[in-house]
Amino acid sequence: MVDRSLSFKYWIEFGDDGEILNFHKNKYDCRNECEEFVVKLIPIKRNVMQDVERSTNKLSKTLKQTSKQLDTEFNKLLRDLKGALK
Repeated sequence: MVDRSLSFKYWIEFGDDGEILNFHKNKYDCRNECEEFVVKLIPIKRNVMQDVERSTNKLSKTLKQTSKQLDTEFNKLLRDLKGALK
């Protein structure tokens, strides 16, 4: 999976207590004094174990099916060899 992060330039308006009041895409939208920042959005990866479990279950089913197919083909080969040796 590709790590996707996005960066944007925003003008941020802060309150007297340092709390963020508003984000603005351009400085002309600011009603009060704003400071210019680069904001980077990084996705939060959740349910990683659930994804791993799904992948493991899928792989297990594939291996089980392939194993059955190989067993069937091997038994056919043995029967053919026994028939040819008689």
